[in-house]
Amino acid sequence: LWLMTDEQRTDSLGCYGSPWARTPHLDRLASQAALFETAVTHAPVCVPARTSMLSGKRPHETGVCWNTGQEGPWNPLTHIFRDHGYQTATFGKQHYTKAGVFDTTVGMVLSDAVHYFGYEKGYDEARFDTVKYPGERWQWLFGGRFPEPAENTTEFQVVDAASDWLEQRDSERPFFLRLSFNGPHTPVVPPAPYDTLIDPGEIEVPGAFSPPDDGAPAWEREFLREQQGSHLLTEAQLRRAHQCYYGLVSFLDDQFGRLLNWMEQRGLLENTIIAYVSDHGTHLGDHGMMQKQTFYEPVVSVPFFIRAPGGTGCRLRQPVETLSLLPTLIDLAGLPVPGDIAPLSLGDTVRHAREPQPRAVISEFSQETWDYRPDDRLVMVREGPWKLSLFYRGPDTDPFSAWSDGSLYNLDRDPLEQDNLIQDGGCRPVVSRLVEEIQARE
Repeated sequence: LWLMTDEQRTDSLGCYGSPWARTPHLDRLASQAALFETAVTHAPVCVPARTSMLSGKRPHETGVCWNTGQEGPWNPLTHIFRDHGYQTATFGKQHYTKAGVFDTTVGMVLSDAVHYFGYEKGYDEARFDTVKYPGERWQWLFGGRFPEPAENTTEFQVVDAASDWLEQRDSERPFFLRLSFNGPHTPVVPPAPYDTLIDPGEIEVPGAFSPPDDGAPAWEREFLREQQGSHLLTEAQLRRAHQCYYGLVSFLDDQFGRLLNWMEQRGLLENTIIAYVSDHGTHLGDHGMMQKQTFYEPVVSVPFFIRAPGGTGCRLRQPVETLSLLPTLIDLAGLPVPGDIAPLSLGDTVRHAREPQPRAVISEFSQETWDYRPDDRLVMVREGPWKLSLFYRGPDTDPFSAWSDGSLYNLDRDPLEQDNLIQDGGCRPVVSRLVEEIQARE
């Protein structure tokens, strides 16, 4: 059972230490699971992240580095389950380009009441305390209340559809089932009472109301903030956006809990591996931005935990990549893991509740969606406390040249990533070593 969300931050779950989160069902599941405290997405953008998660290949290997216009030469790892007799199905948000990834695919993303940028005709937005981004290009809906009963949300309907599929399947064969919610991605409109469940005064998003640091890379300062800068929202709007975002996660928690309780009553969890993950996180005013497409921690670090039957609940500190999801599930299911992805498996870590071997983690994407430097790939590498990001052009990349436009942060000393050390001469050996890590993964 693979449970998935879109654009979810770790601070939206109690199991990741958030004091304002209201997520009892997922917290309970996480207490029985191997929880990765630092799980890094391989791409801070939807389609590259989902494609890579399904293939076990990085964006530069799949050819899918941005959200639009690519099919990509990749093969889905879900076929390994199908080829070994599993019934495979996915319900909810898909957001990848290849057909036939699961035997049964039911796409369910948005309801008939609300779309990404507003409410459908017939609904008075003024009634729902909405927050709409006032940018020229995009008017994302960052806050509001769903105008219908909870039963009419897509997430509620995804759980119902998946439950129906479980009842109708061949009970003599194993299943591989994915539920993929659009939330807490925009439109961030939880149904009542979830839109006011959490007092916005309880919520602390570090730096959400502070001006962004001027030492950030130029592509971020001069381009990205013009597209999605939080400076266009008032503090009151940001607080309402926070309230709706974390309230929506609480609603999603109840929906996942509804499914898990239904399955438990029917004995369907006793021999079922359960994985929980998001494709990437998002900004909520921190670093002066909304949305994703950066390498800051609220965007690249996502919830990720796996419960194996008979496994031991544990918390693991060593950073890992969510690219490991399917290699690990294949391994835990006792199926043959292809040799080229075998090193990604965290099967032994989950089985024995022990830290994985230290390994640098990588994330990458391109700004082709925005038509900004489309021929240059943005790559991040994290090793120990160090996090480097830059535009990467291959083995001849000079990380100290002006065009590389990078950043270097020491997360031990600077957890909020405000002091960019890329031009610090004393850090040149660190930068060179991290670039070698990128080259080793090419």
